[in-house]
Amino acid sequence: MRQHLARSQRIAELIWRRWHVGPGQWRLKHLRWYLLTRTAHLGSGTRYRHWLTVRLLIVALDKDSWIERLDGPWVRPSGERGELKPGRPPNLPSPPSDWDSGP
Repeated sequence: MRQHLARSQRIAELIWRRWHVGPGQWRLKHLRWYLLTRTAHLGSGTRYRHWLTVRLLIVALDKDSWIERLDGPWVRPSGERGELKPGRPPNLPSPPSDWDSGP
């Protein structure tokens, strides 16, 4: 989970530098840009791990419809493209117990 958090911070930083938008303002094009340009030099397994992090971000942003629209060589560890099959949803961490309590 630490790797996903570190990667998600890096993704947010790179998107901020490029477009000056935060996660609440992200559009599909921002994540597609990241996957196409910033992971192009990586091996297929590493690209897949970046895809898993992006998928977690998409679910956290409640933009599930984006998942199927981000098809590319990153959606499988083998690097092969193809239609995504429905599977188990990503395992998101539980919010802290004091999440609802105010300051």
